Amino acid sequence: MVYNLTDIAANGTSVVGFVQAINSDLTFGWLGTLFLIGAVAVAFMSFQWSTQDSAKALSASSFIAFGLALLLRAMSLLSDLTLFITLIACAATIAFTWKR
Repeated sequence: MVYNLTDIAANGTSVVGFVQAINSDLTFGWLGTLFLIGAVAVAFMSFQWSTQDSAKALSASSFIAFGLALLLRAMSLLSDLTLFITLIACAATIAFTWKR
């Protein structure tokens, strides 16, 4: 499949518009979700390496994921469902860590 990147660049009037065009045309709406998954994986691995505690690492990475999900949703790169799943995961992991 061949994509006209010049046409995508011409239709995006700003950086956000360009990224939204890439999200809709090239990745079929998965760019924000894949970026969020990658950022959470890197955050979790780095927190796990530094704290050696899986619960704290999961809690910290889910908090970062929620903040990033808010930004990605503001750019229209995430669906509402993904944002709500991230919110529930963040609240659940923080509540789990709070009891310890």
